[in-house]
Amino acid sequence: MERPTYPQTHTPGYRITEGGTVKRKRHLHPFLLLVLILWWGGIAGAVDRNNLTFYLPFEGSYAPKIAPATTEIKLKDFILPDMGVFKSLSDDNRRYLEPDDKSPRKLEFVPGRRGLGLKVSGNPTRFKVYSYPCVQYVARECFAPKEGTIAFWMKPAGWSGDKAHRYYLAVTADNCTMRFYSFPGGTYVWLDAKNMYRLISTDTSWSGWKDGEWTLLTFTYKPGQQCFYVNGQLMTKSTDGLIEPEFVNKGLIEISEGDQVVDELMVFNQPLTPLEAAALYRANAIH
Repeated sequence: MERPTYPQTHTPGYRITEGGTVKRKRHLHPFLLLVLILWWGGIAGAVDRNNLTFYLPFEGSYAPKIAPATTEIKLKDFILPDMGVFKSLSDDNRRYLEPDDKSPRKLEFVPGRRGLGLKVSGNPTRFKVYSYPCVQYVARECFAPKEGTIAFWMKPAGWSGDKAHRYYLAVTADNCTMRFYSFPGGTYVWLDAKNMYRLISTDTSWSGWKDGEWTLLTFTYKPGQQCFYVNGQLMTKSTDGLIEPEFVNKGLIEISEGDQVVDELMVFNQPLTPLEAAALYRANAIH
């Protein structure tokens, strides 16, 4: 797969310290660590390099390190979902679609899970029924038509628990939008289609978000099955009543407005197995 070239805001292979100096990064690519861990566990070859189709480490840049050559980065003029249950909302509630120039999005590169991460701020004037992008990637070609994995690290910035609408990331396919978010009572993947929606949640074994504490969320999907993992542990496996994403003409990745730091965003073109999801967590946990 050909790697795209993007303008960089720092020297590739280095990280920027808080004092402004540049130091050599000393960690392996997380995919290489994943392969090593799978090899040590006797299941090498389960995930091929070509299965990692999108990798965004936020090393002082919005540009992904791995992405299709056709990927477009948008910091404004976002493509918003044209489907979902918002169609039934009042005109007043639909104002979430409108850009708010009076409260510009605040984006900042800060220490991340590995190297740097992207800190985003919430918009207190925004209606919270739906997410709103602060960075968006038009990346249809990184998605397989009907199966895959979405994984990313996130930590709260100034909050804990699941007591409010908080959005982290969203992915839009032809037929639905998948939003990663928390709502009073839990953390969910919300699959929002034209005339219906489905929530896939964590279970009670996870204690929930803690301010400043990193967590890896992983969602896998294929026809007939969807799985939600937290820190490599399977929370929920759903097989009935699914809304199944289909990527034919559309594939959008959104970093949502919120109060959190996001890092190490990855898309695979196949669903990771439970062993692979656990290995992905261990790979990213190594410094």
